[in-house]
Amino acid sequence: MKHVCCDCKKDFCSVCSVPQENHRRCSTCHLLQETAFQRPQLMRLKVKDLRQYLILRNIPIDTCREKEDLVDLVLCHHGLGSEDDLDTSSLNSSQSQTSSFFTES
Repeated sequence: MKHVCCDCKKDFCSVCSVPQENHRRCSTCHLLQETAFQRPQLMRLKVKDLRQYLILRNIPIDTCREKEDLVDLVLCHHGLGSEDDLDTSSLNSSQSQTSSFFTES
């Protein structure tokens, strides 16, 4: 039976997803959620897991050369789907700073 991850909206089987209160989350999204999206905890994760999290969200990672670049992208894009987590003015300013950083280098 297929389950839809409440974060990335992709389909996963029962083995590859974790039950939450009234929904399911894929293993990758669950792993990152457990870090509370704090930089020190994200830096402890494997590069493979950071890459998978970004790929699930269709976020291009071809500009990332270091683990820190992946963590920066995760932090930048975390909360884009839910407006409750961040106010839009701070989100837009951090997005434009990040995109200009990647296009200028």
